[in-house]
Amino acid sequence: MARASRASSGNRRSSPGATAVVAICLACGWVWLVAGTHLHEMMVGAAVVVITTLFLKAVHESSQNKIRLAWTDVAQCWRIPWYMASGIWEISVVLFKDLTYLGRAGSYYRVSGFKTSKRDPLAVARTVLATVYTTTAPNFIVIGIDPELSRMLFHQLERSSVPKMTRALGAQP
Repeated sequence: MARASRASSGNRRSSPGATAVVAICLACGWVWLVAGTHLHEMMVGAAVVVITTLFLKAVHESSQNKIRLAWTDVAQCWRIPWYMASGIWEISVVLFKDLTYLGRAGSYYRVSGFKTSKRDPLAVARTVLATVYTTTAPNFIVIGIDPELSRMLFHQLERSSVPKMTRALGAQP
């Protein structure tokens, strides 16, 4: 009986391997963030990693959402460094023009089509990746993706086209 109710409630178990990968990634991120390995930093970091890993594990196990990642979609992140560098340049130019009264900084809310679905686990994963990856660029902030209307709302300070990475994940120009 417990098994049937567990299956119907959508709960699932996290694999130890996935939990270990998350913990290792968080630990590496912590060391990179604090830029050092002093004892007091590592003690705080260990506590943060354990608490965050347990929290993410609990959220994953209680979630009813199903996603299926494809390596080709995950690999789209190779474009992020270029988008960050070009975005920093775009923002710097906008700031310079605004400070020198050569032009006012813009604020553009834009809408783009986006292929998504609530029922397709691959489309849900692409939606998550598109939001995370695209928002790393300083000039492109994804506000949200509406699966019912298949639309992505985003904000920009300088109008530019939808990045190739985001189009590869489902955005339409």
